[in-house]
Amino acid sequence: MRPGGVAMKVFTVGVVLLAVAFGASGTAFAQKVPAPRGELRVVDKSPINWIYVTYHVFEHLMELDKDGTLVPRLATGWQWLDDRTLEVKLRQGVKFHNGEKFDGEIVRLNWEENTKRRQPHIIGQYMNFKPGSKLEIIDPRTIHFVFPEPDGGALVKLSVMHIANRQFYREVGWGEEHW
Repeated sequence: MRPGGVAMKVFTVGVVLLAVAFGASGTAFAQKVPAPRGELRVVDKSPINWIYVTYHVFEHLMELDKDGTLVPRLATGWQWLDDRTLEVKLRQGVKFHNGEKFDGEIVRLNWEENTKRRQPHIIGQYMNFKPGSKLEIIDPRTIHFVFPEPDGGALVKLSVMHIANRQFYREVGWGEEHW
């Protein structure tokens, strides 16, 4: 046997064992793998799990930081124009994973889906908007939420409204008819 032959055999066997252990396949190295498609299935149907999933998958207009202060996310700012009208400025240049742009029309789509379903929030029905609440698009980056009566919880309610794109509503959507 040549010098180093035993070492070469040990090395080769080690590489083969590593390949088997880590699931190497016959596909070419650096071959383009198709994008994953499918569903996210949560086995434990506890509402707490859905809270964790949705808050890590969806973005929001605003959110509470670790100190309980409302901070901008997809919105850059907001102000009350009167006791029933909230003006929200939307972040520019935001795109979803599929390239679809974020604008007032996307917020309207999510608002309509959210308000028509009267979401069963784990923390209570008071997180739903009152009937007669509406959204007006002023321009692509400015929207008004108009409430039928003063709503001191509106900003917190908006902070839990998930923002999805059109593809989500076409292919998945909210509600039992989609599950």
